[in-house]
Amino acid sequence: MACKQLKFAGRSVVLEYAIKCGDEYPLEGDWKRIGSMRTKELTIEWDTIDATADDGVGALRENLASFQTMTISGDGVVKAAGAGSADLIALQKHVIRPEATGGQPTVWLRMTFPDLTFIAYMLMSSFSRSAPYDDVVTYSLEASATASDFGLIVEDTPDPDAPDVTSVTVEPATLTLEVGEQATLTATVAPVGAPSGVVWSSDDVEVATVVPSTGEVTAVGVGTATIRASSTGAPSVFGESIITVEENP
Repeated sequence: MACKQLKFAGRSVVLEYAIKCGDEYPLEGDWKRIGSMRTKELTIEWDTIDATADDGVGALRENLASFQTMTISGDGVVKAAGAGSADLIALQKHVIRPEATGGQPTVWLRMTFPDLTFIAYMLMSSFSRSAPYDDVVTYSLEASATASDFGLIVEDTPDPDAPDVTSVTVEPATLTLEVGEQATLTATVAPVGAPSGVVWSSDDVEVATVVPSTGEVTAVGVGTATIRASSTGAPSVFGESIITVEENP
């Protein structure tokens, strides 16, 4: 059995991308690794609002958080051939000509640390190459999170020795709501110790919508919809809840 590390090095952190729109969560096979990286940095900041008024206590300024900003940046060495080279070329082509995402240079980015994994739909604001005459050719990139149907997803990084997901159970299995009502479903992943992340979806958004990251359901129109919770670790494994929406009496 391998020894457990008390600390981890930068090379243990993996940065991947997927070229999809913000209303479609990438499947596991969509992710491509951005390889040969030498530095990777993730920064999360909150914008603040000055809420100081004459009811303040003492001389302290009162601040409130408003919006969150997430950026990912890094640089690496350009490889001349291999899968890593092809993936990097595909990403740079997309940034230059982003037809696949409606003309916006947006991609999904997944940054996996040994303890936490960050996933967000992001705008690639810069992508550059540097070619000094006395050194290798390098590249650098920077991206900032932008609006999507999923927001920022933060999950515990699965233990590589964790068991595979075998089932997802959604509760309640059936639910009746009136138009305009909301409810939050819960998902339980088995077995214990398996990756617990799920993504929620609805098969009929004209009847019921669901927040992909939380399972919060909103009844929209009369009818029946199936809400699905798919395992992020094993997308083919899912659980479902049948939502019946009735007209307000």
